[in-house]
Amino acid sequence: MGRNNPYSDDSINAQSTEVMPDLPLKQIPQTPPLTENMGRGHAETEEKMEVVQEDESGQTLKFVIGKFGDFLRWFLVVLEVTLGIRFLFRLIGADPSNIFANFLYALTSIVLFPFSNIVHDPSFHANEAFELTTLIGMGIYWLIFWLLGSFIRILISEPQEPVE
Repeated sequence: MGRNNPYSDDSINAQSTEVMPDLPLKQIPQTPPLTENMGRGHAETEEKMEVVQEDESGQTLKFVIGKFGDFLRWFLVVLEVTLGIRFLFRLIGADPSNIFANFLYALTSIVLFPFSNIVHDPSFHANEAFELTTLIGMGIYWLIFWLLGSFIRILISEPQEPVE
C-alpha cells in the first residue's frame, strides 16, 4: 500500500520539511475608519480623481485625433503614389488591356473624376499621354490633406504664448 503512494512518509521527505524555516506572515496595511472630520478630505480626493479622469479623457481624445492624423498622412502617401504610378504608366504608354494597368486606371479614374475636364491631355501616340489632370489632381489632393493635417495639429497642440 505504501509503495503505490508517491507521497509516502519516507525519511528523505521528512528531513526536507524539517529543514525549511517557516515564512513570516505578510502584513496587511490597515486603513483608518472614516469619520466626520475625514469627510472633507474624502471629497477632496474625489475631486482630484475627477481631474485625473478628465485629464485622461483629454489625453485619449488627443491620441484618437493624432491617430486620425496619422491615418490621413498614410492615405495621402498611398493616394499620391498610386496617382504617380498612373501618370508614369500613361506617360510611357502602358497597354490599358493589361490587367494591372486596367485596374490602376479604373481605380484612379474614380479619384480623378472631379478634374477630368479641366484641361485636355496632350497625347503622343494611342496609349501615351502627358496627363496634366493627374498632376493637377495630385497637387490639389496634397493641398487638401496638408490643410487637414495642419488643422489636426492645431487641435492637439497646446496653445502658445503670443509673440509681442
